[in-house]
Amino acid sequence: MDLPDHWRLSWQDVDPAARPAFDPAGVAELVRGLPPAADVPPADADWRLVSFWFDRMTEALIDRLGDWVVGWPYTIAMEDYRGRGVVPVWRSAARLVTTPEETLARLAADVVAWHELLVEIATDARGRFSAGAPAGDGAPPAWRVVQGPDRIAVHIDRWDRTGPSPYRLTWAETDASLDPETVPAVVRAVLSAQEIPAQEADWRIKDLWLDSISAGLIDRYGSWAVGWRWSVGEGDLDGGPVGAWCCFRHSVTTPEATADAIHAALVEWRDWLDDLAERFDRFLPVENLDGWERAVAHLVTAVGDRTQYESAWYGCCETVLRWFLEAAGVDPARHEELLDHAIGGRFHSWVEPPREVVESVAEDVARRVAGG
Repeated sequence: MDLPDHWRLSWQDVDPAARPAFDPAGVAELVRGLPPAADVPPADADWRLVSFWFDRMTEALIDRLGDWVVGWPYTIAMEDYRGRGVVPVWRSAARLVTTPEETLARLAADVVAWHELLVEIATDARGRFSAGAPAGDGAPPAWRVVQGPDRIAVHIDRWDRTGPSPYRLTWAETDASLDPETVPAVVRAVLSAQEIPAQEADWRIKDLWLDSISAGLIDRYGSWAVGWRWSVGEGDLDGGPVGAWCCFRHSVTTPEATADAIHAALVEWRDWLDDLAERFDRFLPVENLDGWERAVAHLVTAVGDRTQYESAWYGCCETVLRWFLEAAGVDPARHEELLDHAIGGRFHSWVEPPREVVESVAEDVARRVAGG
């Protein structure tokens, strides 16, 4: 959805003098009459559906009222902000849905509040904004201040975005087996449960569809299956070991070809997990400092080779090392600290680290684990 960029609006775009017929008292009725108002998501809807619906409402408001209304989620105040001095702070928060009546009423109230704020900025009658206004092009001093280079934007995300992810898997959750012969029928059943979105669909709709595929595979095979789309490079999940899947744009075509790609990706992911289990077995139990160094250096190199040191490959590396720490019986409470200290930003996207860096990371992990 291509909404106007709020930060590129000029005073001519938002000047309330340009809309003398605007009636704040009629906004609630206008909002209720917009086509998307009939489709308010339920209170427990996925955050992507809620976000998409609010964008649809914003698009409909812009169609009726003009580009200025895109700023309805914002408030502005001059604040002494974290050592920056007194600067304009724009605040917004992810909107939640409750009942349709309450949700639409809040949206209408926000639109009116934004209009009233722009009316105030036109004259700064309360003297909140104009002090120290830079020279400008005829826009009110208050607008030049709040849109100036010192502004701060603060967004509060109230949505729960947590969901299945290979990053959150434990090693114990990956302990499973897969009969590849079962996969085609399972994938076809999962795909048939809902229509594949069009390529031009909003990214949130496509992302939600991909999550629904993961959910279907997880229901059938277990939580480990979530990694089927952890693709190499800048794919769906970025920096993973799976080459058979890239992303919606490149991997979703016809239903048959898409099913084949999901099938291949799931099998490839399972093969990677099985390969890791064999590698772990070579080094476990780890009995001394040298054993830890060899294990960590080996696993870093194995991950790098598999991910081709592409974008964010180090995320997969950290996950694999965390799994190895778990398999070795290291207290989970220590995993994050151990890896943060050892890796500490020394791995980078699209860069194969020099051997001495890999050895240094291995030494740091070994020393910290052995040191208790």
